[in-house]
Amino acid sequence: MRSHSLSVIAVAVLAGCPDESPVPDAHLEVDSGLDAASLDAPRSPSDAPRDAVVDFSRIIDALTYEYDWSCSGEVTPPLTTPSAEPSVEDCREGIWPELPLTSVCPTISSVTRVDPDTGMSLPPIDERPLPTSIPVSESGSFLPAELPAAWPSTLRVVEWNMEYTRDLDAQIETLATDPELSRGDVYLLSELDRCSSRNGVRRAARLLAERIGGDYVYGIEFVELSIGRTLGGDTGNAIVSRRPLRDASILCQSSQYDWFADDEEPRLGQRIVISAEIPVGEAWVRVHSAHFESNDLTGERRTVQLKEILDHAQESACERPQILAGDFNTWYPRAPERHVLEHAGWNDAMEDVGDLGPTHDSGRRLDYIYVRGFAVRGGAVLRDVHTSDHYPQWVDLALE
Repeated sequence: MRSHSLSVIAVAVLAGCPDESPVPDAHLEVDSGLDAASLDAPRSPSDAPRDAVVDFSRIIDALTYEYDWSCSGEVTPPLTTPSAEPSVEDCREGIWPELPLTSVCPTISSVTRVDPDTGMSLPPIDERPLPTSIPVSESGSFLPAELPAAWPSTLRVVEWNMEYTRDLDAQIETLATDPELSRGDVYLLSELDRCSSRNGVRRAARLLAERIGGDYVYGIEFVELSIGRTLGGDTGNAIVSRRPLRDASILCQSSQYDWFADDEEPRLGQRIVISAEIPVGEAWVRVHSAHFESNDLTGERRTVQLKEILDHAQESACERPQILAGDFNTWYPRAPERHVLEHAGWNDAMEDVGDLGPTHDSGRRLDYIYVRGFAVRGGAVLRDVHTSDHYPQWVDLALE
C-alpha cells in the first residue's frame, strides 16, 4: 500500500544498534524543537534505504512493549459455519452504496465529505466502540460433498498480500498450480478486492475458493469510495481453506491512519483481522488473517492493533493452537509489534525455517507467519512470483 508524508515528524533514526539489544527501560524524550527537515527518517519500507539498520526503541514509550498473555486453558467457540451456498458471482448485490453500513467497521475521521454516488454526508454517524467484532462480509463453500472422517495433524499455511488482486487471473493460476502453493491447506490473504475496477469487477476470494474447491470467508477492510477517482467495490482480508471453516468473525481495530480524509484514497472502514477455526488432527485451530497499518513509521499504531488481536486470541482460543499471518508492514527488526508478539509466546515461523529475507519487492521483510502450539517443519518465500508487490510464502506446521 502506498505511504504518505507526515505533517510533523518527531522521530529519530538510530543507526548501528544490534538487533539483540534489550528493550530500553524508559522512554527517551524527543526534543519537540527539532527541525522536521533534519529528521528526514524513512517513514515506510519503500522510503527506507534497503540496508539501513534502524532502532526506534529509545524514543518509544516502554509501555508500548508490554503485554500480558494471561489466559489459561482452552476456549471452545460455538459452532457456526460459512453459508453452504456460495455468494452470488456478479457484483450487483451487496456492494457499496447498497452495502449496509453496519457491515463495515466504523469510520473515524477528522473530515466530512459528500459521496457523489449517494449524496450522503460521510462518514456516517457510528457509535459502535472500537475495537469491536462484526460478522464476516461474505462467505461460501465449494468443498466436496464427501469430506474425510479425520484430518491430518499437519497443516500447510500460505500467506500473501495480493496487491488488490490487480492480476487476479495470474494470481489464482499461481495459487492453484504452483508445486508448493497448490498444496496449501489454508490461505491467509490480504488486499483482495471485491468488485473493484482494479480486479475486473470480480469477487477475488470467491473465485479462488471455487478454483481450489474450498471454504472461504472475506472481510471488508475498506470501501473504496469514488470521491475523486473511479474505483468502486471494497478491499479486505480473506481465509480460503481446503478444510472446513467455522466460527468466523471480523475484528475492527481502533488505531490507524485517517484513510477517509486522504485525498488520493478516501475510504470507509478500519483495519481488520478476520479469524476462523480449521480442523487439524483432533483440534480446532484458530487462524487469523491480518493487515496492519502501513502509515506508521515506528510501529506504535501497529502495536495497538496487535494487542487488540492478542486480546481477541485469548478470548476466542486461549491456549489452543493458533496462527496469525499477514502483511505486518513491520520493516525493522526491533519493532515493538514483533517484540510484543514474541514475548506473548508466538513464534516467527520463517525464522524457524531460517529465511529472514525480503517478502516485498522493496527489499524489506514485511510479511509474517506467527504460530502458537505448532512445530515448524519447513517453508519458503517464493521470490520468483511477481504478480504482486509482495511475495507469497508458505510453511508446514505440525501440532506439538
